[in-house]
Amino acid sequence: MRSNAAPAPTSRVVRALPAGPRDTLDRLRIRDRIESIARLRAAARALGDVDVSGWDDDTLNDHLEDLSQVLCALDAELSRVADSVRARGFRVSEPKAA
Repeated sequence: MRSNAAPAPTSRVVRALPAGPRDTLDRLRIRDRIESIARLRAAARALGDVDVSGWDDDTLNDHLEDLSQVLCALDAELSRVADSVRARGFRVSEPKAA
């Protein structure tokens, strides 16, 4: 049975609807940027784990060609990213110590 009394006031939450495909693209771009930074951090951590100082000269000599190729490729990619940042007028600098 229904009451004739007026319903109690309720608060209404108004949510903005997504702006459409552009909003989705913007979220994807932001996620891609966050993932890019995460991949760069992972690469830096991986490089931090590499220590050839304990390799004997024969081992280093055996792997020198591969190491040289990889180091040159890393150098080229790091330079490309840094140059892209600098080309936009930003400075690549070392973080301040805490």
